[in-house]
Amino acid sequence: MHNTFPEEELQSECLKIVHEILGAQYVSIFIKDFKLIENDEAKTSHVKCIISFSNKWENIFIEGVGYGLVDALFNSMMKKFTKDFSSLSQVEFDDFAMQIKFKNLLATKTDAPVEIKIALKNKQNQRIYFSSEARSMVVASISAIRKAFEYLINAERAFLHLQKDIENA
Repeated sequence: MHNTFPEEELQSECLKIVHEILGAQYVSIFIKDFKLIENDEAKTSHVKCIISFSNKWENIFIEGVGYGLVDALFNSMMKKFTKDFSSLSQVEFDDFAMQIKFKNLLATKTDAPVEIKIALKNKQNQRIYFSSEARSMVVASISAIRKAFEYLINAERAFLHLQKDIENA
């Protein structure tokens, strides 16, 4: 999925600006102790994990149920973070794609790396893309979702920082 959409180039530039604005205050997000329980009969996925941060924020426990890993994790993180980051309410899940990289095989086809790409959409119907590659579909999915929330939370924080700077000027 090396297809790079024009939106991804703009998003990359925005991320550079967010890093410049926040500097050492940029917050990285980590997902630890991830647990997934699937119920084929009920067609549901139950997730539990701890979200930790690169700064002094306290760890957050996330728990949720959905129709698959991505639905459960994304919606439970959205529910938890929207309280503190209101801009998240302007974003919704739009698309999910997976590509298995058979050309990069080491030994068996089951050992192939997988790339997950998710697309979110804002109220102006603009897409925001996040991707991750791993040897596990679960790890790649979790990482793509983690990158999305890290980007959106820091973008809101950078906007608020600039807003304060303008008011002070």
